[in-house]
Amino acid sequence: MGLWIFLIILIYSFLKTTGEYETATRLSLIIIPLYSAIMMILGIGQNFTPLTMLVTLLLILVGIEIGLFQTRNVKLKISNEKDKLGLPKVKIKRGWYYLLGWIIIFIIGILVELFYGAEMDKTELSEKLIIEILRDISSIVMFTNKSSWFIWVLNVSSSWTYDTYLFLEYPKLRQYVVLRQRN
Repeated sequence: MGLWIFLIILIYSFLKTTGEYETATRLSLIIIPLYSAIMMILGIGQNFTPLTMLVTLLLILVGIEIGLFQTRNVKLKISNEKDKLGLPKVKIKRGWYYLLGWIIIFIIGILVELFYGAEMDKTELSEKLIIEILRDISSIVMFTNKSSWFIWVLNVSSSWTYDTYLFLEYPKLRQYVVLRQRN
């Protein structure tokens, strides 16, 4: 029962943050995608087979599509708040398309795991959902939690697509996060 209550609280928190403006950071838009890419390469290297490569290619294509889908209706604003360098903070509101893309990635991850022979009950599924939500809202969990190679593939392809689109579409975001220049 406690697991379900915790899951409901996490889902509420996750839904709430998806609809709110959050400060854009190097950690979320650059460092985590780079870390994910490294973990993806290491994970594929440990599970290298022709089937793994075929699944990886398919997941990359699906992840790119999901990343583009997640950019729909993203909103960006320049805040009156200043960061530690005195620059106005750039804030992003991810929106419902981001959330729906996240759900699709989670479902695909479960399906790939089942394809590779995993078995899971409701409790294991709930635990996986908790971990994935925590990975999205906590960088500590992202860096300390072990994931399957295919989760890293989906994460890399969707997040790199999402981030690249945002950087190209919003030069002020790129200036703030990548170049650290005044707007």
